[in-house]
Amino acid sequence: MSDELPLYRPRCRYVNSKSMQVYGEAYETDPDFIAGMADFWCDCTGKAVGPDGNGVGIEECKDPERECYKEY
Repeated sequence: MSDELPLYRPRCRYVNSKSMQVYGEAYETDPDFIAGMADFWCDCTGKAVGPDGNGVGIEECKDPERECYKEY
C-alpha cells in the first residue's frame, strides 16, 4: 500500500453540474455524483461539449492543456 497522496489537479472554472449547483464544493457527496450519474456541462457553451470540441466532465476538465481551461 502506497502512502503517496493522489496528485491534486484543479478543475476548470467553466465545468458545471446539478451536483455542483445543489451541493456546492461538497458536490462529491451527491448520490448521483457517487453513482456516476451526474451530467456535466460547460458554462461557456451550455453543452456537454467545450469550446474546443471535446467532452465535458470532472476529469476531462482538469487538463490544463485544453485551450479553454481556466483554473478554478
